[in-house]
Amino acid sequence: MPEESINRRRLITLGSAAAASGLLGLSLVPAEARAASQAATRARRAAATWENLVEKSSFASATAFAQEWNYGYPWGNVHNGAAKMLTSKVSLSGGVLTLTATRLAQPDGQSASPPHAPLWYQSGAVHAKEQILVNDQFPEYDIEGEFRTQTGQGIWPAFWTTGIAPNWPPESDILEYVGDSTNLFNTWTKEAGENDPAERTPISGHNPDAWHKYRLWMEKDGNDVLLDYYFDGVWQASHRGVGWAGIPQYLIINLQMGSWASGIEPGHALWSQQPGPSGNTYFRARNVWFGRTRAW
Repeated sequence: MPEESINRRRLITLGSAAAASGLLGLSLVPAEARAASQAATRARRAAATWENLVEKSSFASATAFAQEWNYGYPWGNVHNGAAKMLTSKVSLSGGVLTLTATRLAQPDGQSASPPHAPLWYQSGAVHAKEQILVNDQFPEYDIEGEFRTQTGQGIWPAFWTTGIAPNWPPESDILEYVGDSTNLFNTWTKEAGENDPAERTPISGHNPDAWHKYRLWMEKDGNDVLLDYYFDGVWQASHRGVGWAGIPQYLIINLQMGSWASGIEPGHALWSQQPGPSGNTYFRARNVWFGRTRAW
């Protein structure tokens, strides 16, 4: 494991200990509930090696990007919002990835995915070529990036993982703003159903249109995956991905628009209009990377 990864893990441990003693003003899961897991993983980590799957330099050039990222969603160019994802709406400059959403004069059909919103926007999405698979061989993953985004009605940026079809959930929303300036750390499991995450931790009181760091640490715990969420280097929440172990996932960055972010539902009088910003909306990313421990 490289020195950077060792130091980063040390910061996680110290941050959690500080939170447990009240220094961060946050509530933690009971210390005894984490102690057994931490003892087991310390032994495993001592024998493990670290490998980076996506480097921080992957947005430095078109060549670097093409080695580690694909355009669009893994399943196509539409999802659950009012935007069609196009390669032309993805750009690179100075190590920064920019996704641009542009409102059209009229909708370009409607999304094939529920809730079938009319496609008033053209926008951008990318997904990592390497997949996430938390199992005995790869028991821990570290996922991180720095982002800045416009927010408000109709704007729906996300940095997230999702299970590969037909396995959904799992899903982890590391960054998600749904029509306002509150980030949502969401963990979805089958036990919670399709309409609500199993666990949600909102983060507010910051300016999303300034650079902020979002991070997720995944750790195998039996058939489950423990998830620690961080904002600007400070631990915010521990969630549990029930039954996630052994299920492959994609890592996605996208600027979705409309739909739930417009604050309306299908059948609403304004559903056909998909309220949201006119002109261009921007979502930017830099220093995005993820890696994992390899136990053998």
